[in-house]
Amino acid sequence: VRNIPTVLFFKDGELKDRSVGLVKLSDLEAKLLPLL
Repeated sequence: VRNIPTVLFFKDGELKDRSVGLVKLSDLEAKLLPLL
């Protein structure tokens, strides 16, 4: 493995949260939905 998967969550150009590594879809949804 060369890199660890990382997802950054932004709102209005500001970093609000991040997920590193293997993350379940339900966990990603829980972080994303409040930012929409």
